[in-house]
Amino acid sequence: MRDQDSSQTARMMIRLHGLQAQAIASERAAESRAQGDTAGLDRWQQVYAAICELRRTAPHGDANSDRM
Repeated sequence: MRDQDSSQTARMMIRLHGLQAQAIASERAAESRAQGDTAGLDRWQQVYAAICELRRTAPHGDANSDRM
């Protein structure tokens, strides 16, 4: 998955799930790991990292904004 795809998915996850986005991405990564889906695991780990980065760099109060 390209970084741009991960960032786009991360933004969508934040818009849809708000503060739960990180937890959901982590759960999906764990599900992929349990199923032996290495590509899925890699994809959800990248999305998780992108969510963390967006939250880290978002202006205070904008971490769940639709403007992401």
